[in-house]
Amino acid sequence: MPASKLRVLSVRLPEKELRRFKSLAASRGITVQEAVHQALEAWTSQLPKTPPESLAALQGSLAGVDVESLMQQDRAAEFAKDRRWS
Repeated sequence: MPASKLRVLSVRLPEKELRRFKSLAASRGITVQEAVHQALEAWTSQLPKTPPESLAALQGSLAGVDVESLMQQDRAAEFAKDRRWS
């Protein structure tokens, strides 16, 4: 894929784990980028073929909770944390 079509995925890992992942990838002759791509492909291939229920249809402890709003707040907090590390 051309570099202009690629987007950045940022993952925070403990340094020890990152070193281990890099070492494992290198020992197999691939980059960490390719290892992550393979892992995400393997994960998505195991997902159910039917889409999950809508957030509005949640039951149990999440019934009546504005889950989308909570997710947006969490995402904004993660972005703020990422900006502090830049």
